[in-house]
Amino acid sequence: TKIRIAGIVIQDGKILMEIGKGYSELWTPGGKIEGTETDEECLARELREELELELVRAKFFKEYSSPDFYNDKRTIIDRVYVIEITGTPNPSAEIEKCVWFAKEDFENKKYPMLKSYQDIIFPDLIREGVW
Repeated sequence: TKIRIAGIVIQDGKILMEIGKGYSELWTPGGKIEGTETDEECLARELREELELELVRAKFFKEYSSPDFYNDKRTIIDRVYVIEITGTPNPSAEIEKCVWFAKEDFENKKYPMLKSYQDIIFPDLIREGVW
């Protein structure tokens, strides 16, 4: 099992997504906890490292468990937060690019994305009125 802390940034009705170097699927900013970090400290560090952004506020949304997209022998637990940031995304060496992802992009499956986002997390954000 792998735990991932995921940050959902919504601005102008769009969600900030990123594509890691060597990958083609979109995912949200975030990553795994290092040492004794809290979820919020992890998000703040990952945002700085990946996109040169600062975390302003994080509100816990939900926790999800699903098969790992890249390793079917492992389970991923996504602890999802709706977050506010400051700054303009500037992808780091490990991030290929950022995408501001609209609902139309989701509905039209414009980009490949992790199955957990496509099938569970994004439909839940829409159903709950968050996005």
